[in-house]
Amino acid sequence: MRLQSGSIISRDMFPVDRVVMVGQMTEARAEGTRSKKRVVLTGISTNVLVLGIVSLLTDMSSEMIYPIMPYFLVAIGSSALLIGLIEGAAETTASLLKVFSGWYSDRYRRRKPFILSGYSASALAKPLFYLATSPWHVLGVRITERVGKGIRSAPRDALIADSTEEGMRGKAYGLHKALDSAGAVIGPLLVLPILLAAATVTEDTYRQVFLWSTIPSLAAVLVILLFVRDVESKAAAAKIGHFFKEVRSLDRSFWRLMVIVVTFYIGEINVAFLILKASEAGIESVTTIILYVIFNVMFFLISMPAGSLSDRLGRRPVIAVSFSLLAITCMVMAYAETQYVLLLGFVIYGAYKGTSEGVLKAYVTDFVPVHARGTALGAFHTGVGLVMLPGSVIAGFLWDSVGPWATFAYGIVMSLTALTLLAVLGQEKSGMFRKGELSQGSA
Repeated sequence: MRLQSGSIISRDMFPVDRVVMVGQMTEARAEGTRSKKRVVLTGISTNVLVLGIVSLLTDMSSEMIYPIMPYFLVAIGSSALLIGLIEGAAETTASLLKVFSGWYSDRYRRRKPFILSGYSASALAKPLFYLATSPWHVLGVRITERVGKGIRSAPRDALIADSTEEGMRGKAYGLHKALDSAGAVIGPLLVLPILLAAATVTEDTYRQVFLWSTIPSLAAVLVILLFVRDVESKAAAAKIGHFFKEVRSLDRSFWRLMVIVVTFYIGEINVAFLILKASEAGIESVTTIILYVIFNVMFFLISMPAGSLSDRLGRRPVIAVSFSLLAITCMVMAYAETQYVLLLGFVIYGAYKGTSEGVLKAYVTDFVPVHARGTALGAFHTGVGLVMLPGSVIAGFLWDSVGPWATFAYGIVMSLTALTLLAVLGQEKSGMFRKGELSQGSA
C-alpha cells in the first residue's frame, strides 16, 4: 500500500505487538549469528576448545616432569617416604584452595583472572625445579606449582559450563578431558628422545627436561591471554553471599552426589600402583612408560564419546559403567603377571578414566544454580583431593603389609560400595536435556 503525503499512520496499520515481535525475531537472528561465530563444533564453543588446548599444553609440560621426578628426587638424596610426603602435601594444598577460588570467581563473576593467574603460577614454578638441590627445595616448588592448580581448576570448569548449553555439557567436559589426556600422551613421548640421547642419564639430564617443560606451559599462558573470554552469566544479578553461606546453600542433591564421590575416590587406585605392579612383575621401565602412554591414549579416545553419551542417556548410567570399570581393572591387576595382562589392565583403567572425570563434573553442574557453579565445582575438587590422600595411604599400607592383591581388593570393595550408593542416592535432574535450560537448584 502506498501512503500519500500528509497521511496519518494509525496504530491499526502497524500493531505494536507485531512490531515488537518482528524486533524480537531480528534480535534472535542476530544472537543466533553471534552464537554460531562462537561455536566451533556442535555444542562446543570457542572457550571450551581453547581451554582444552590450554590443558593439553599444560599437561604436556607436567607429564614431561611426572615420570622422571621420583628418579630426580632419589638422585638428590630423597627417600621413598619423603617422595610420598612431597606429593601428598602438594596435592592437599591444591585441594584446599579449589573451593575458595571457585567461590571467589562466583562472587566477582569473572573466571579468566583466576584461570590466568593459576596457570601462570604453575608455568613460572617449573623452571625452578632446575635450581633445586635438595628434596625440600622440590617440596617448595611443588607446592607453588600446585597452588596454581588450586586457583585455576574450579573457575576453569565453571567457565566451561558457562560457555555451554546444558544439554551439551557432558560433551564439552569430555572434549576438555580428551585434550588434557592427549597432553599426557605427548609429554612422556617428548622425554624419551632426551633420555635416549644422553650417553648416561644423570641428575643434569633431568634438569634439562625441567627447562624444556617450561615451553609448553608458557605457551598455555599466552593462549589464555589471547583467546579465553569471560562469559556474562545469565544469573549475573544473583547476589553471592559469604563463603560458608554459599557452601551451606548447596542443596541435598549436590551433597548426596558428594557422598557418592567421596566414597568412590577414597578407594580409587592411583595409576602409580599400576606402574608399581608392572615393576614388580619385572617389566622394564621403557615398556612401563609405553603402558602409561597407552592408558592415556585410551583416556583420550573414550572421554568425549562418554560425555556425549551422558548428555543423551543421563549421567548415572555412564558413571555406573565407570565405577564398574575400575572394579574390573582391580580384578585384572590383582593377578597380572605378564605384560599382556598388564596391558589389558592399563587399557581398562584408561576406559575408566575416560568415562568418569568429565561426566562427574557435568553431573555436579546439573544440580546447582548458575551463580554457584564455581563454588560447587570447587567443593567437588576439594572433596576429591582431600580423600585421595588418605585413600592412597590405605592402599600403600595394604600393599606393604599384606600384598598387592589387598590393595586391588580394597579398590574393588570401594568401587562396588560407591556403585550401590549411586543406585540408592543418585538421581537425574528433571528436564536436564532441554537445550538452553539453566540449572536452578535441586531436581
